Amino acid sequence: MLDGGVPAWWQYLIKQFCVKIQCCNCWYGPFWICTTLIFVAASIGTFVTYVAHKWKKQEWNYDINLVTWSAGVFYGYVTLVPLALYVVLKYFSAPSGLVQLFCLYGYSLFIFIPALCLSVVPVEIFRWVIAGVAGFMSATFVALNLKAHINSAGERSILIIASIFLLQLGLAVVLKLYLFTVTV
Repeated sequence: MLDGGVPAWWQYLIKQFCVKIQCCNCWYGPFWICTTLIFVAASIGTFVTYVAHKWKKQEWNYDINLVTWSAGVFYGYVTLVPLALYVVLKYFSAPSGLVQLFCLYGYSLFIFIPALCLSVVPVEIFRWVIAGVAGFMSATFVALNLKAHINSAGERSILIIASIFLLQLGLAVVLKLYLFTVTV
């Protein structure tokens, strides 16, 4: 264990990720992971709602709002949050690249793909646990990757890192409430 309880293997993965995105401008994360999340959220949500309606012998209609809502949340989050963070980091003279922030936030959403797939299990507490674990992993990934950049912001670095962490956890709660929940 190194650096305040973070396992050495986790730090190795994070350092390798930072090295990879610094040498190339990879738009795979921000675009394709978000696009995959949109379609997974829409198809899983549609499937779960369809099954729930059939079990209750109710009429089912496709809800296009799952696609539009998912697109707005994922594309909006992966665009606006890194942009706002870039402005904050520039204000505190912390070194960061906008493209690297887009990549980091795009890749941080990957964990929500398997989480959405596991949300088909019709146990509410299980869905909360899945959303919480995915949110914690995503938040930890972003916070640990940005820690080195943000430490140069001085005494406010803890506040910035905590805000980043809580914002990512907030995304997980929003996803749980709107995508991991089925109402009939």
